[in-house]
Parts: sequence; structure tokens; C-alpha cells
Amino acid sequence: MRSRARHLTLIPPALLVAIVLIPIGCQGSATVTGPPLATAPATSIAGAWSGTFSSDGTAGCGSSSATAIFQQDGANVTGNVSTSSCGVTGNFKGTIQGNMVYGAVAMNGCTGGGASGVIDGSELILSIGDLTKPLVTGDRVIMSGGVATFHR
Repeated sequence: MRSRARHLTLIPPALLVAIVLIPIGCQGSATVTGPPLATAPATSIAGAWSGTFSSDGTAGCGSSSATAIFQQDGANVTGNVSTSSCGVTGNFKGTIQGNMVYGAVAMNGCTGGGASGVIDGSELILSIGDLTKPLVTGDRVIMSGGVATFHR
């Protein structure tokens, strides 16, 4: 019984020490700083690119040459994408996150054209979605999307 009484007398001092140290340990925690969160700089795709475009459509164009010219401001990208005989030609607007590109190719009067791709050094592989003219043809695809493989 004696050891139990001694054990109970040790608890209050230990509790008192913990209560005193907790506020000191947390004091100013709103200003604790660590290493800055590093965000990878956006990969640059600014400039002229050339390559090929392979259409997803089963009829019409199978493949053609393709060109792109991009301007970039930080992670924001604008430019023009054009294929020689497949008909996909329009303004590109998107963003870059790491080595990924997200955006859309806009053609006059069309909807769709969502695009996503991967940048790997001097190569850009950009998948472009189908385009439709809802006011004219409803949801019928008028321009099949595909994959553009560009090189600098």
C-alpha cells in the first residue's frame, strides 16, 4: 500500500511540470517557420514546335504534319496549333503544371478540343479532344481529335 501512496504523490508534480511546459513549447507557434515549400518552376514550351498529328477519326485524315507556336507567362500558355491536312487549327490556351500541359484548342464556331499533354525535354505529346458544332450539327463530331507529337 505504501508504494501506491508514493506513486500517487508523484503524479501531481509531473502533471504540474507538463502543464507549465506545454504553453512554453507552443508559445509563438503561429510564427514557426520551416523550409519554404518548393514548387517546381513551370517547364517552358515557348517558341516554335513541329511534328506530326495522328487523328483518332476512322474516316478522313489519318495523319499529317503539325506545327505549334506558344507564348508563355509563368504557368500560363497561349498560342496556335495547326495540322496540315487534318483540319485541326486553332488557338491554344492552357497551363503547365510540372511537365504536364492542360488546356484546349479553340476553333471558330466549335466546342470541345480539350487538350492535355506531357513535356519531355524537347518533345511535347499533346492529346486533343474531338470538336463539334452544336448549333449546326448537334453533338456530331465534325473534327476528330488525336495526338500531336511535337519536337523543337
